[in-house]
Amino acid sequence: MSKKQVEHRIREQGFALVVVIMVMLLISFLAAELTLSVRTDQQIAFHAKARAAGICLASGGVNMGIFHLLDKPAAIIEGEDDFFLGRTYEEILENGRISYYVVSESGKINLNKFNKKILALFLESMNIDEEQQTIIKDSLLDWQDSNDLHRLNGAESDYYESLDDPYIPRNGNIQDPSEFFLVRGTEELAGKFVAADIFTVHNRSDSINFNSLSPLMLDFLTQGDKEKKEAYREARDTHEVMTASLAHQILGDERFAACSSALVYKKDSSKVYTIVAKGEPGRMVEEKFKPEGRATEVRALIELRGDKVRYLAWQEN
Repeated sequence: MSKKQVEHRIREQGFALVVVIMVMLLISFLAAELTLSVRTDQQIAFHAKARAAGICLASGGVNMGIFHLLDKPAAIIEGEDDFFLGRTYEEILENGRISYYVVSESGKINLNKFNKKILALFLESMNIDEEQQTIIKDSLLDWQDSNDLHRLNGAESDYYESLDDPYIPRNGNIQDPSEFFLVRGTEELAGKFVAADIFTVHNRSDSINFNSLSPLMLDFLTQGDKEKKEAYREARDTHEVMTASLAHQILGDERFAACSSALVYKKDSSKVYTIVAKGEPGRMVEEKFKPEGRATEVRALIELRGDKVRYLAWQEN
């Protein structure tokens, strides 16, 4: 074989080697892409399955709350004789954990008929100064009235239409607690709490029923004091109807004096309730619950009409 033939053969072999390397790189790239795609699909499927399980579990918690309200839990939950509004209940099933609580809308601040003193106390607890409190209270009233004459520190259509993202005030009764965050002066409160945990549009009065406090309302009234919150829960378990005397003992002299004008004490007669339920997929491992996905929260606003249930709102998170 001549020298030229040898060189030609070497060049051919070198080119073949480059082609083989390129093919191998392409195959490796395609294999990596396929592996990544399979893993991504698996993760999507896992999260979709976990979310579906969480929603089903949380929906079960809503139904458990409804069974309690209809006074039919005996055949559903073994050992549960008494049921108290505002208390969180928990059940662990084969495929996950359910936690839920039920509160009457009578235990929240009515945005359409609010007690100015209790609203001021709440805003103060959220570190809102007096000047800003006045803006919020006047603007809330302007939001609801039908005219375009704003109060001294309030706001009407001209203010809201001049915003970067303009909108029109309702000029009527608030329909949903989340409207609170649309009112002038509430911007810095957005995201700090769920409006429906404090406010309502289904309380028939401007008073708050001490017998049906949501967890956040209890935290507000007790100023976050753990001992006072525990005392409230113990008293709620012991007494069918809480009284002003019990409220005084739980809250203490100063706090009771500040809040008492807005509190009432009666067996709940409301027909509208909020049920907040969380479903967390998982299983028991060596007597400890092992989560297998994120918890899903469902909030249901319901109205009881005899043995019938009307859903007014349903929110999944």
